[in-house]
Amino acid sequence: MGWFFSNKDFENADEKKLEGLFREAARYGAVLAILHFDAHGKESNAVKDSLVDFVSRLTKEKGVLYCKGEIDEVLDNGDGTFSTTAEVKILTENFPKMLEVSMRYGPAAIEILEPSEIKLNVQEMQDVLLSASSLSKEYASYVVQKVWGPEELEKYKERVQKQVEEGKRLREKAEREGQK
Repeated sequence: MGWFFSNKDFENADEKKLEGLFREAARYGAVLAILHFDAHGKESNAVKDSLVDFVSRLTKEKGVLYCKGEIDEVLDNGDGTFSTTAEVKILTENFPKMLEVSMRYGPAAIEILEPSEIKLNVQEMQDVLLSASSLSKEYASYVVQKVWGPEELEKYKERVQKQVEEGKRLREKAEREGQK
């Protein structure tokens, strides 16, 4: 690859240096974005704490090179509920990772800052689609576990495992044929 960035590269950098590091990382495939999240609940502290925890988990995601969140003041909605928003600046190692983060955490809005254009090769396109497919299956599995009984759940898991194995077999076959 020829480059490597980590959270350590960004920890003590000033804003001007950070912007340069972000642009440099984007030239090598990283994606810089601002993600907007919101939280609602019946307790003011719980609403804010949930977003603090949320941003903390984002910073630890594999493939997240930089993550800094700012949480707005919690608002009393006047109906016994509270709400707030967070703006999170995040740099991921590539577009598939940004897609994964977006699908896993469900931001209310996304602003891509860098790069202005993304070109994906075939392998990267496959990674993007497989990431979306995998997260979709995780979500479906979660829903199924909450609705189905143990017997139906076991049959579902067996079907999913067979699909995973077949997908791997097909991908490996395509790779072998592509090498000929």
